[in-house]
Amino acid sequence: MSERASRNRVICIDREVPEGWVVVGVYHNEACSGHDNNALIIKRPGRRELIWSDSPVPPGYLRVKTTHSDHCPGDGENAVVIEREDAVGS
Repeated sequence: MSERASRNRVICIDREVPEGWVVVGVYHNEACSGHDNNALIIKRPGRRELIWSDSPVPPGYLRVKTTHSDHCPGDGENAVVIEREDAVGS
């Protein structure tokens, strides 16, 4: 049976991303201090994920290519596609 990615969760940007989780977006949340993009949308990655380029990459995953995501801050290539190592090339 294949592993399924978890649902998205939100943490304030000043918190550490839990081990094994990735950042898939950034936005403003009234519950977090600060202005502008002050919250991270995080999840446990599935087999292949589009993540913010500043996100930690969990062990067992490889960066496959850089790209753009409207959910991440910055212009140009602000995101990266990651894949589980055992999925690359299959």
